Amino acid sequence: MFLRCFLAVPALLTLLALSCEAAGEGARPVLPSPTGTHGEALGELVLSGPDGVGRPLGELVPELGRAPVVLAFQEVGCPIAGKLAPRLARLAAEYGTRGVRFVGVNASLADARAEIEAESRELARGFVVLKDERQELARALGVRTTTEVHVFDARGVRVYRGAVDDQFEVGATRHAPTQSFLVSALEALLAGGVAPGSNEAPGCVLTYASEPVAAAPTWNKDVAAIVQRRCMPCHRDGQVGPFALTSHAEVKARARMIATVVRDGVMPPWNADARFDGVFANQRKLAPAERETLLAWLEQGAERGEGAEPALPKWPEGWSIGEPDLVLEPVYDVFAEKPVPPEGYAVPREGVVEYQYLTVETKFAEDRWIQAMEVKPGAPDVVHHVLVALREKGGNIDERSYLAVYVPGDTPSVFPEGYAKRLPAGATLVFQMHYTPNGKERFDRSKLGLIFAPEPPLFEVVTDAVVEDEFEIPPGAAAHPVRAARILREDTGIVSFFPHMHLRGKDFRYVAKLPDGSEQELVYSHYDFAWQESYILPDPLLLPAGTTLEVHGHFDNSAGNPANPDPTKSVRWGDQSFEEMFIGYFDKVVPLE
Repeated sequence: MFLRCFLAVPALLTLLALSCEAAGEGARPVLPSPTGTHGEALGELVLSGPDGVGRPLGELVPELGRAPVVLAFQEVGCPIAGKLAPRLARLAAEYGTRGVRFVGVNASLADARAEIEAESRELARGFVVLKDERQELARALGVRTTTEVHVFDARGVRVYRGAVDDQFEVGATRHAPTQSFLVSALEALLAGGVAPGSNEAPGCVLTYASEPVAAAPTWNKDVAAIVQRRCMPCHRDGQVGPFALTSHAEVKARARMIATVVRDGVMPPWNADARFDGVFANQRKLAPAERETLLAWLEQGAERGEGAEPALPKWPEGWSIGEPDLVLEPVYDVFAEKPVPPEGYAVPREGVVEYQYLTVETKFAEDRWIQAMEVKPGAPDVVHHVLVALREKGGNIDERSYLAVYVPGDTPSVFPEGYAKRLPAGATLVFQMHYTPNGKERFDRSKLGLIFAPEPPLFEVVTDAVVEDEFEIPPGAAAHPVRAARILREDTGIVSFFPHMHLRGKDFRYVAKLPDGSEQELVYSHYDFAWQESYILPDPLLLPAGTTLEVHGHFDNSAGNPANPDPTKSVRWGDQSFEEMFIGYFDKVVPLE
């Protein structure tokens, strides 16, 4: 997808982006019965309200033991907690008229009162959030994740604990919930029936203060360098990570959550199969020794150790490529058929947003050559990816190519001397925007920065593709195969691969069948629509003329795919995420006359 100094740099800095949207383990197991926990016992526990003053829970929530109460656990920066906020606010307003009190509870070691209040205002929660400073309430209730809801009847007996609904899973989002657990529990309770019991709530794993203490490894001696190299590029202010991991205190406060996503293999977000370890320059995967050290530290107390905390790396400010020669920002909304507002595209607080297409004209009279380029999201916490395609003057968009891409955790395109991408004269840039709402009001003004080559290059960098657009995925198919192939008519130097599918994509494989009859598997990846990535080679891979480049993949159109919009429908090619695509993009270098 991107070409990164592939002849100038032997290896690139790998990146890790931990997401706290990873505590769920797919199907929710039934937890021990919630009954037997009584509000009177909980009422003596001390929490703090918005004024920061500690008071007994019974005083802060006098309804506990007298009327139905929902305790909704929260954490600042937890993606699923943010996505659920608008839904909880609506339920609190709706059921408040029926005598149910909603109360938020934050038991995170990382969150200060001011941060809780600021995020509550931004998310428009609509109900008070108490701070469980000593984590006594969380311990008493056995809270595991920071998206759990606990429902108490008018006697103060807990009748339900678990998830709000089933829309959010590990790395996947259904278009809408298929089971509304909290609503079912409240309706049963108000009707005098039996609440549905318990289940597991996907969300950030809550770290408790009494973690075991270990002498080694330590943050200062062993772990800070790993986190700086693998986590901080994304988990710092202004980057895609939902919270900062730039200090010992910030990492320790989320130790259990980080250990969970690393141990379970959910993070780092690297989808290439293990047999390709070490092949690609941009591999984000933790080395075995790094993983072992990090998990041991997280699970044995996350101690800081002796000495001063290591200094933070110097991160680039502004544009990573340096000051651009030209900055382009989309000005027209294709779907709405109107200009983009000055404040930017309004991303809704919740829901699934289909791809948006925003355009800007370049108006150059002659072709220009791009030496470096960077897509800069205006609202990085809700911009999942940006694909900038070219529509040449008087023509259509070439779906087999594109100019630039932004994906979380990736780096800008900087080409070595003598290499560049072409910007055709009079071209219109089409920004394909994929937004992922997080419960907060956001306005996005993503931009593309360009640095032009001083003279025409020796080699043009071209994005090409192997495409199959005539397929039909049957309803319920769990592994429907699709294949495409093309013969390379000239010697081709390939520098990167970028598979593209939509929500039903399951896996993707590139294979080269060489003229001598031999076969080479170039990459196999487990496909994840929520984390699309390129696979960048440190040096060009030369495939001789006559090579057949094949792409193979499978689609999961079954009910077992939690991201599947509708497993009852046949699916064909289409632009929207509820339709499908099968494109094996690759970057190649072409000598110029």
